[in-house]
Amino acid sequence: MQNETVVLTGDAPVPPAEPQRTLAPPEGVDPLVKRLFVGIALSALGSGLTMPFLYVYLAEVRGIPTATVGLVFAFMGLLGFIGSPLGGTLIDRVGPRPVMLVGLTTEAVGVASLALVQTTAHALAVAAFITLGTVGLYPAATAMLTRLVPESRRQKVYGYQFMLLNAGLGVGGVVSAVLVRTSDPASFERLYLIDAASYVAYFLVVLSLPRGTGGLGSRGAAPAEDGVPGTPPPGWSTVLKDRTLLRVVSISILAVTFGYAQFEAGFAAYAVHVAGIPAHYLGWAFGANTAAIVLGQLVTLRLIKGRRRTRMLAVCAGIWSLSWAVIAASDAVDGWTAVALVVAGLGIFGLGETLWAPLAPAIVNDLAVEELRGRYNALQGMTWTVAMIVGPALAGLLIGNDLAHVWVACTVGGTAVAAVLLVRLGRHLTPAQDGLAADGADVAA
Repeated sequence: MQNETVVLTGDAPVPPAEPQRTLAPPEGVDPLVKRLFVGIALSALGSGLTMPFLYVYLAEVRGIPTATVGLVFAFMGLLGFIGSPLGGTLIDRVGPRPVMLVGLTTEAVGVASLALVQTTAHALAVAAFITLGTVGLYPAATAMLTRLVPESRRQKVYGYQFMLLNAGLGVGGVVSAVLVRTSDPASFERLYLIDAASYVAYFLVVLSLPRGTGGLGSRGAAPAEDGVPGTPPPGWSTVLKDRTLLRVVSISILAVTFGYAQFEAGFAAYAVHVAGIPAHYLGWAFGANTAAIVLGQLVTLRLIKGRRRTRMLAVCAGIWSLSWAVIAASDAVDGWTAVALVVAGLGIFGLGETLWAPLAPAIVNDLAVEELRGRYNALQGMTWTVAMIVGPALAGLLIGNDLAHVWVACTVGGTAVAAVLLVRLGRHLTPAQDGLAADGADVAA
């Protein structure tokens, strides 16, 4: 979408009768961003119904072995890693909107198909379909948001996006905890169909956005500069030569592998099979996680203003290390005390997420070359795909082979090491990239 604005300068007053036709966009969030937030919240509500229980559904309801379920998650990560470069390239060439429409269509069909899964082969087929069809979905949404807001407000918009996302996830998680029973497969099947419908709703929201929304002509995006005649346009080779970006991505992989990548497979497997927590209580743990995010995000957005992003991310990794230690302690106690530790641990984890969500994409997008923004976000997105290869597979193999204590050492220790490396990352960023020069203007909801 091409948005043209006229910025008024000087001190001459505007005559009262003159209509405000060419003034810069009003303060606050772009109306298109608000519309996009609606779609994000609706899809998150549907995802919240199913996300806490995907491991339980495959292992407990469909009877797929624990170690195999971990490999299914890893398989999805591997396919995502292979497909991510294509997703980033498509975002830069055709824009984020078409990529999102394809991704959301795939997500809706794929999630509905999960309700029909009966065997490992079927689970792998559905996982492949979903992963390959959605490789560009999250980077496209990030690129779209980035180009619709001024640079000074990106950090807060990322935070608001994450808060809305988790509000939906939390409400859905609490509702599903009441509705599902491992003895009733139909209770899970209904949830997957509802989740699919939520992606249809998100699809309709994105479809309603004007063509070209989030492209290089969108407000907040600098126009692409003409290249030197006779030279090829910038591509993946340019991205891979950015050593600072590669440092950010490699450290992020470590943090996410032993942090967020354990969120579904590792956490659920440990809580159910090691600590002996009834499966339906997992929804309450995810609810506590969401409550911490929703209640803490606004506070966090004020806390990080004017502070070094790398140090705040190090605090995030340290909080994750603490959360895994609390969850690990649930194996040493019984009954409601174990449940309380699991719920509290995932709540603590959520406090760290309120730091990661606005800061990690802000660093990457401040490093990005505008015409390569899709590729930059895709490479950062590969942080999650690589982590989802290693993390779930590691959790499945360790916990599935009675090596839960090794899993605990990996999660607690891995996130602690990431915290140290994030502190050291600051020396490779400019003050602006590290958040010291960010305006941090408030975003009106």
